[in-house]
Amino acid sequence: MKGTLSPFMHQAVSFAIWMLIYYLSGLISLQLDDPSLDFSIVWFPAGVATAAFLCAPWRQWWLFLAGFVALNLVLNNTTTENFPTNLMFAVLSMPSTMAIAWLVRRLSREGDDLHQIVMWLVMTVLVSVVDALVLSSGLWFFRNESFTSTFWPGLIADVTGIFFATTIIMGFLNNHLRTEGMHRRIMIAGCFVWVLLILITTWIFSDSVKYVTDAFYTHRYDVLRFAAACIPIVLTVALAILWGNRGGSFALLTLGAIVIWFSIQKMGPFFIKGLRTGEPLLIAQCYLTATALLMVFIRVLTRSAQRLDNRTGVQSARDAIYQLNLVTGQLYWDHSLDVLDDIATDELTDKEKMLARIHPDDREKFQRQWSDIGQAHKLPTISFRFKDKNDRWVTITDSGNVLINHQSQPIIIGNWRISGTTTFS
Repeated sequence: MKGTLSPFMHQAVSFAIWMLIYYLSGLISLQLDDPSLDFSIVWFPAGVATAAFLCAPWRQWWLFLAGFVALNLVLNNTTTENFPTNLMFAVLSMPSTMAIAWLVRRLSREGDDLHQIVMWLVMTVLVSVVDALVLSSGLWFFRNESFTSTFWPGLIADVTGIFFATTIIMGFLNNHLRTEGMHRRIMIAGCFVWVLLILITTWIFSDSVKYVTDAFYTHRYDVLRFAAACIPIVLTVALAILWGNRGGSFALLTLGAIVIWFSIQKMGPFFIKGLRTGEPLLIAQCYLTATALLMVFIRVLTRSAQRLDNRTGVQSARDAIYQLNLVTGQLYWDHSLDVLDDIATDELTDKEKMLARIHPDDREKFQRQWSDIGQAHKLPTISFRFKDKNDRWVTITDSGNVLINHQSQPIIIGNWRISGTTTFS
């Protein structure tokens, strides 16, 4: 018999996975550390923390904050002597990620993919600038450290870490945009592209391109390496188109792992003569960040394409109008959303059965929406997670609710609209 985890165990396992990802991303970032700088060149845990706060319920934020601070102390090899200083830096590294997640969740328009993307980009840059200004000013005032030597590395490390890590994580978490009923030929084609991505990226970043230039007696080695570095980006995008959201994140993670590995070995097209210490690693992380941002906008376009009706070529219906009789508890639908297809009719017309498909964390809020009506003529707009026919959690916005009386029986007329999940995937 298939076992299921209790809500507490599910949250505990989820929390442990987040902590593990944060810790491993920190270890990778420390491997890219430049001894000549006071900061890591890139700090991937900032992106992990941002993704966690974007996904976690508000009531769990304090728990994630405590866990991330504790892991920062571990990553910094905190001892009794340096504990106060490391604790201060461990705590100060968190408000920026929390602020980004809070602003994005509060200010983004539901269902507007492009607006969510722009909000995420703008808030990441603005909050990171403020955070770097405050931290660098403090180091300059209290420790007499150069402002520019701490401001720019700290800003770039946070921004690039957030862009890259958040894009990957949200892609794995958001399965709403995955390819449904993936054909066997698409699976095989995706596997071929993934293997090709590994081979070509390894060949380029292991400096094996030199053998080609030597064979043709050309001295344009650096130019060829830079040009060849575009090929892995094309393959990453191709895998995202074939396999959808998670395939794109898998490809981006594969590309990042190979690039980071060879960058640690001081190999790759970005390690050329004439660059200062740390500059090749900076170019490498900009390369990965630019690829991640490209993937984000590819996903927005892919999602828009998925909303088109294959038969008519026009935008598919994203709304459903319902009537709820508060006395009988019966639901009546004007037209159905695609997420409601193939769900048993009795589940769509019975209030209690419909509530069973609402996410446990959102069920109380949803019950209040359909219970505590009082004398209201306009009910508030809420968003909740709904389990569709494939057991996926789809975010739906319930808006435009109007309470009217029909034959002395209160009736709610409302509108459901798919708003998806956070669109960074």
